[in-house]
Amino acid sequence: MSVSVILTCHNEERFIAQAVESVINQTASSGIREIIIVNDGSTDGSTEVIASLVDREPRIHVLTTAGIGPSSARNLAIRHATGDFIAILDGDDFWAEDKLERQLAVFGNGCKAGLVYGDLVDFSAPDLSDALHVAVGRYRADQCDTLPTYFLLDGPIVPSSIVMRREIVEDIGLFNETFRVGEDTEFCMRVAERWTFQHVAGALVYKRRHGSNTTRRLEALLPVAERLTREWVIRRPELAHLARRRNARLYAKAGNDCVARGEKKRGARLLIRAILHDPLSWRVYVYILLCALPTGMEPQVRRAAKLLFYRAMRKKLC
Repeated sequence: MSVSVILTCHNEERFIAQAVESVINQTASSGIREIIIVNDGSTDGSTEVIASLVDREPRIHVLTTAGIGPSSARNLAIRHATGDFIAILDGDDFWAEDKLERQLAVFGNGCKAGLVYGDLVDFSAPDLSDALHVAVGRYRADQCDTLPTYFLLDGPIVPSSIVMRREIVEDIGLFNETFRVGEDTEFCMRVAERWTFQHVAGALVYKRRHGSNTTRRLEALLPVAERLTREWVIRRPELAHLARRRNARLYAKAGNDCVARGEKKRGARLLIRAILHDPLSWRVYVYILLCALPTGMEPQVRRAAKLLFYRAMRKKLC
């Protein structure tokens, strides 16, 4: 089983070396056929950093583009890929050392899923002092409701955790280049329409939060998320009964994100819209409770709640 690893880099001089080194240092490094880096219009020192990596690692191939965006950059790399499997890594993230080994073992055991993914570690501090293990929804290769469940929950299967069969892109096509954000969710919906997913236990990827993340504000993603709701209800009418619940989750998450940033009034407005979509959503009322906490107390309670929530999820889903 050979793997093509594709990385996209746009002004990630500070992070790209760590990302590439996490690929080179994989315990299953011998299965990596090539590492394709798309340097997409970087104007910082990324080009020089990537050049130094090329000198050390002959499997690295660099494609240079002029700011075409993540979807187009990934598609370009996929078109050049020759491996049996394709693994994605964003230039500001990095992998756990045994990520590929654990995922390829799943495929090697006869798993029929088209896409294998796992949990993530969310962090922003360079020393990982604020690292939080995020347990994501767990799909199985034998699951018969992958599409409706993924449509309702809207991820989170982060691109940097994905290893997929080459046949997927031959079957459903590449990333939709009309999406500048949310392209991963749209792609996974098309995968879920014809294939299944398989979750691998444990955190596979370290997902970095910083000021330049395209997903740094969930509120900004709402128009794209609602577009996906509309388009998929038209495409698959049997999903219509889930649309309001899906939109409620989207507004609740965006509202909670605003509250966490100290924008309580903006967050409250979004949470009210979530209630209008789905008055029975327990998640919305938890977020409203957090919104009502005194300013000094709220960050500590929020982090404690996150830790308890993800710990419970991991325990429940083990």
